[in-house]
Amino acid sequence: MSSKIYYFSGTGNSLVVSKTLKGMLNENKEVIPLAIHRKKQNIDINEDVLIIVFPVYFANAPDIVKSFVDKLNFNSNTHIYAIATCNGVAGHSLFTIDKLLKKKGKKLSAGFIIDMPGNALTTPLDVEEERLRNLTNRVSEIAKYINNSENGSIEGKNNLKSYIDSVMLRLVGKNMQIATTKFFAESKCNGCGTCKKVCPVDNISIVYKKPKWGNECERCLACFHWCPKEAINIKKSFLTDRKKYHHPDVTVKEMFLDK
Repeated sequence: MSSKIYYFSGTGNSLVVSKTLKGMLNENKEVIPLAIHRKKQNIDINEDVLIIVFPVYFANAPDIVKSFVDKLNFNSNTHIYAIATCNGVAGHSLFTIDKLLKKKGKKLSAGFIIDMPGNALTTPLDVEEERLRNLTNRVSEIAKYINNSENGSIEGKNNLKSYIDSVMLRLVGKNMQIATTKFFAESKCNGCGTCKKVCPVDNISIVYKKPKWGNECERCLACFHWCPKEAINIKKSFLTDRKKYHHPDVTVKEMFLDK
């Protein structure tokens, strides 16, 4: 059985899930950052199993993940699974992916939710530690499901309230709280360029030893959390005084992409 795991990750949660899952799946598996395909028009899928792992932003799937699904061309009878990592609220994310697949005559074989430490809203320390401890067992449950090519349900709520909540959270979060124009570097920034290297969509350039943000931000907060000087901040946002977080088992170099 051949399988590919495509992931999107800003602080490492979805990357760790993908790597852990890879070790538990049967033969011929590959882990790929889906951001490397962001400029492609079409992405051919020839595998027996496709797994998409992504974080939940504003109660829905990130734009880059939705765009990725839109570009997929299936050349085989592929089993498709999606895993949403979230801070306790998966919202409409998995059902959004399923809806996009149905436009292609496909659908999710199953969709799973894994609660992880948050990268926007702060997770209480005891809850964060529990979620990290439970990760391996939860991924093991999902791996057994996938190895058996089982069809099942999509976890979460698929109703009007869930959809409206995702729309409202997106409006408030993406366009107001975490607008691209609000990102800035404090004086302690030394121009090291880490923010540019971790940005999955190449949206940051270094100008006069300071980061400059473009207009293609995914709000993944990689620059905010991975800055070694903790110099990246967001004006007038709930994130202004937020403690920085990234998954403890991920190094910054693992977040770099060949752009």
